[in-house]
Amino acid sequence: MTQGLATRTIHAGETTDVHGSPSMPVYNTTTFRFASTAALLDVVEGRKPGSLYTRYGLNPTIQSLEAQLASIEEAESAWVFCSGMAAETSVFFAYGRKGIVCIGDAYGGTLELLDAQLPQLGIETHLILGRELDRLEPLLESGPRLVFLETPSNPALEIIDIAAVADIAHRHGALLVVDNTFASPVNQRPLELGADLVVHSATKYLGGHSDITAGC
Repeated sequence: MTQGLATRTIHAGETTDVHGSPSMPVYNTTTFRFASTAALLDVVEGRKPGSLYTRYGLNPTIQSLEAQLASIEEAESAWVFCSGMAAETSVFFAYGRKGIVCIGDAYGGTLELLDAQLPQLGIETHLILGRELDRLEPLLESGPRLVFLETPSNPALEIIDIAAVADIAHRHGALLVVDNTFASPVNQRPLELGADLVVHSATKYLGGHSDITAGC
């Protein structure tokens, strides 16, 4: 008796596991070996994709997750971090050096970072209420080049019009980053509404089981 093999669609970030695992295995490996020094250098110097050192993100599980997250957010790419705050902090350091405007309510750790910690490092921050969008344009005229908002917000579920804020930010040459943690890509895709970057605390809905701390 013969049995036909079931076929399935391979989605972004998935691999065909040599042992037949139906989903991407979790690789707890810290480093990965190579057949030769030349093969190692190809990965280190970016000529070929591969796994190298988990702290660099060059781990097949992490790379798979990043590809899948980018796919569901309709993004060009994604980076995974050890927490949502690590992801946000990286965005602020990379794009917020000329100043950041935060609109509306946000996670307490985010507000502490913006209000108390980043200014100590020379990054100017401005906090305005969600109903004070009339203040955004004058602030952007003074120099900030990054606008941040969380919608729906944690914990008050404040809703802010992403498209309207994106329009104002882009007119002044600023980027818009949206914390999409509470909505998740199932309910909201900020990039389609004009946002330039999206961040998540994957600890919450993306993780879903209270068993990981992560961000992207």
